[in-house]
Amino acid sequence: MSYRAATYKGMTLFTEAGERKYLSAAERIRFLSALSVLNCPRERTFCEMLYWTGCRPSEALALTALNIDIDTGAVIVRSLKKRGKRKGCHFRPIPVPREFIARLAAAHDLRTVQACSDGGVHACLWNFGRTTGWKHIRRVMQAGGITGARACAKGLRHAYGVHAALASVPETRIKKWLGHASLETTEIYLDMAAPEDRAMAERMWRNDETFAGVPTN
Repeated sequence: MSYRAATYKGMTLFTEAGERKYLSAAERIRFLSALSVLNCPRERTFCEMLYWTGCRPSEALALTALNIDIDTGAVIVRSLKKRGKRKGCHFRPIPVPREFIARLAAAHDLRTVQACSDGGVHACLWNFGRTTGWKHIRRVMQAGGITGARACAKGLRHAYGVHAALASVPETRIKKWLGHASLETTEIYLDMAAPEDRAMAERMWRNDETFAGVPTN
């Protein structure tokens, strides 16, 4: 692959064929509903972690009990893609629903582990690797009828960014939560305003129908 093609793919939410690489709002709901296909609570919390934080699988698997702030309802993610002096020592707190924190606490017995002498600093939440993690994600995607380029962990990460942009979250905050090195990367999510685009288009169509004498509901 040429440098130009790689750069293009890295900075767009569509494949070169025009296929969407992020989950739509309906697909995000189906993903959550399909989590029940996983029998193990810890497998489900792994998939939920990627859904609620947009973090990378490797970042999720590096989380320990110490990285879950039960009181504030936040997950403290170590940004693994930072370079130079910041590599491995940059953390980003990401707020998540308290209901998810409660499920994490129950599935991983967080309060007990955090009460240990080391505070859970060495207690990784999941004891499997990325390949197994990808399999869990793929299984949920299949159960939810989600296919194509978006049916993967990266599809969840992109969906998180798009969803945040549509919710009018400031780009600086999206950049922080996703751990981007620059706003240039974050900006690819700001153009994805499909619901707003459709609402504006529907108003335009209604005007056209009115002037054309077409009955409207």
